[in-house]
Amino acid sequence: MKNPITKCLVGGALLITAFLDTAYAVPSFARQTGFDCAVCHTVFPELTQTGREFKLRGYTMNNGEKSKIPLPLSAMVMVDVTKSADNTDDVMHKDGKIVVPQVSLFYAGKITDKSGAFIQLTYDGTELLGKTDIAHHIGMDNMDIRYADSITLDGKELVYGATINNNPSMADLWNSTPTWQFPYASSAIANTPAAATMVDGSLGQAVGGLGIYALWNDLLYAEFDAYASAKPGGIMGIFGWKNQSLKGDTALVEGTTPYGRIALQHSFGNNYIMFGGYAMRTTINPMSVTNAGGPLDTYSDRALDAEYQYADGSNSVTATATKIWEKQTLDGSVAQALADNLNDSLSTSRAKVSYYYDQKYGASLACFSTTGTTDATKYDPDNSVMISPNSRGKIAEIDYLPTQTIKLALQYTRYDKFNGASTNYDGAGRNASDNNNLYLLGWFMF
Repeated sequence: MKNPITKCLVGGALLITAFLDTAYAVPSFARQTGFDCAVCHTVFPELTQTGREFKLRGYTMNNGEKSKIPLPLSAMVMVDVTKSADNTDDVMHKDGKIVVPQVSLFYAGKITDKSGAFIQLTYDGTELLGKTDIAHHIGMDNMDIRYADSITLDGKELVYGATINNNPSMADLWNSTPTWQFPYASSAIANTPAAATMVDGSLGQAVGGLGIYALWNDLLYAEFDAYASAKPGGIMGIFGWKNQSLKGDTALVEGTTPYGRIALQHSFGNNYIMFGGYAMRTTINPMSVTNAGGPLDTYSDRALDAEYQYADGSNSVTATATKIWEKQTLDGSVAQALADNLNDSLSTSRAKVSYYYDQKYGASLACFSTTGTTDATKYDPDNSVMISPNSRGKIAEIDYLPTQTIKLALQYTRYDKFNGASTNYDGAGRNASDNNNLYLLGWFMF
């Protein structure tokens, strides 16, 4: 293999990063506001309108009482077991065994009357086969530090603010964009497709940046962020830790990565609806040392998304959907013999619907699909069978919450196509369905 890390990057992303880069409901927010957790979440970490408002206003809403804990600290532990349909090729060396994939400490809450933060420090204990560089690692995970204020213009409120964060879509208020999308937790050891768009989690913790946002008349939301590489040793290095494929001597983000977001929202009765879109453009040096000063790759992403919620106290329904289109200009990869085509494309579709009763019992169904240009060198540097990034499948999950800070989940993922084919996708007789997996999770917040 020419470079297994670069293969995952230029294919789109390590989806493992997307699965691990999930942020959460934290009890320090509840202690600060005096709200029951169910006020801000249908079931954590999915936000309600009140939860979105809390984040929008910089994590500063409070009940005026002094907390017994001097700092807004919380913690999280995940314990899980994954069982794959076929593990004969030892893709998942911890298949069927208990794993502690994450232990996190959070600073989550108010800093001043107009500023607050969500900062997550995480221990990653996944012990991924062939990925020992990111196993048993402690470092910065998701981070969002905000300042927010509001003014009244012509009788209508304009909420505005600024954010420092380390993941495009981290500042988003909805569960339809990559950082916050369903599944909110997934197996870190399951075999996953190789290709994903850049905006779909690929830059999480590999960049850091500053953004500004505003919500006018509780109707129109707009945001703009600019990111730079969080490479070790640089000023942005404090922002990142896990996505090693974008650091060191391999692929590296070059220059500034702009990210934009716009959305329209409206509430009526027990219903809430949002339609929006987001876009990002990033430049990648596919081999940062050997290609120093050479041609680069450019990834241009644009997306549409929507969210619908219904809540009447005991019953809640949430539906989300997104469609991402990516245009890839691969001058650097072609020059380094990492791709055949100067121009490739990739797209992802994702949708899910969830129902919860009494914030205790719930079920979710989701479907996903990734399609793109055939490129034998990019997707198949080992001359096996995979020359296409196409993958699709479905996810079903049932949840039980004995308390509002404990979630027990059983999740099943089924693949109809995997890395370009339904059968024999690797040339060694492995089928897409061999990667189907059952995932049992215990998620504990403190």
